[in-house]
Amino acid sequence: MVQLPIRQANNFDLLRILFAWFVIVSHSFVLNGDGATDPLFELTQQTFLFSFIGVKGFFIISGYLIFKSMMVSTSIFEYLVKRVLRIFPALAVVLLVTLAAVYFIYPTNLPPFFSNKEVYAYFLGNVILFKPHFFIPGIFSGLPSSAINGSLWTIEYEFFLYLFILLFFFIRSQKKQLIIALSVVVVFFLVVRLFFYDWTVQTHFFIPLEPLFDLGPYFLMGSLLSCFDFENIPAKNTIAAVLFVALIASIYFKVGHMVVYFTLPFLVIYLGKQTSKVATWVHASIGDPSYGIYLYAFPLQQLLIYWYQPSTLILFVASSIGAFIFGYLSWIFIEKKALALKQYFLERRQ
Repeated sequence: MVQLPIRQANNFDLLRILFAWFVIVSHSFVLNGDGATDPLFELTQQTFLFSFIGVKGFFIISGYLIFKSMMVSTSIFEYLVKRVLRIFPALAVVLLVTLAAVYFIYPTNLPPFFSNKEVYAYFLGNVILFKPHFFIPGIFSGLPSSAINGSLWTIEYEFFLYLFILLFFFIRSQKKQLIIALSVVVVFFLVVRLFFYDWTVQTHFFIPLEPLFDLGPYFLMGSLLSCFDFENIPAKNTIAAVLFVALIASIYFKVGHMVVYFTLPFLVIYLGKQTSKVATWVHASIGDPSYGIYLYAFPLQQLLIYWYQPSTLILFVASSIGAFIFGYLSWIFIEKKALALKQYFLERRQ
């Protein structure tokens, strides 16, 4: 009997884990009072933090994969069920786990824990998403950052962009019109971000606009790339090499923050579409704990600083190990099981 070779997995899960770890690197410096710096920041002439690449990389991959999910969804309801089950169960659990930990360090000079409105505002504000609440006054007040989980700020923008791309749902079968419409939106986001940045900084509708126009281009560029048959793009290896050289040159000439919008999306998807034995092992043995890693790392780092005042290196190592453990547990016991409920909700809908 001939044994067929094992089909290797692409690198998307591996990249998302790496990007989540990048955020831990940068936060180890920031939360320990060393300021907005890390080894990549120094290496790139103070252009890019590891967390910058990590968060933007997350949004690029999300744009690419979520747009594909929208394209194959049979209805808006199906699409929304998948998105809600992916985001909210793990988010709700990390908020409850964090509040449970906060209970044991709760200062006696504050209102009783279960009577404190700020405790409930922290949970409900972050579950609602569009009313994020990162602080409980009096908690972590003596640390460089008093945020309980400062990483949660990106989730409202991620989910908003999930909703935003539904604008393209009804033209998804018309590929040419879809690409043109999405390209126009990408250009609009880039023009606003690159030329009207000062306007967005102070503008707030139901969410602040500056982060939306900062993160949106990456998500939408990933979405646009998903409309193409990436494997068959002519000379994609050459394109990737040229864009990588352009990105390095932009750092040297100190224009990296302008050029990165036009280079990083293609490079991230190019790397994600490659296959590797490591990615295959990660996919088969670990799954996708990246979201859980991202959710748990910040509060773990805050608790470590509060209890032990470790060095930045120790903080990085300890929080990396802890976040990976909690991220894996979140994937196995929360996220994976939540995604398995998709079929149940869809059948109830029918």
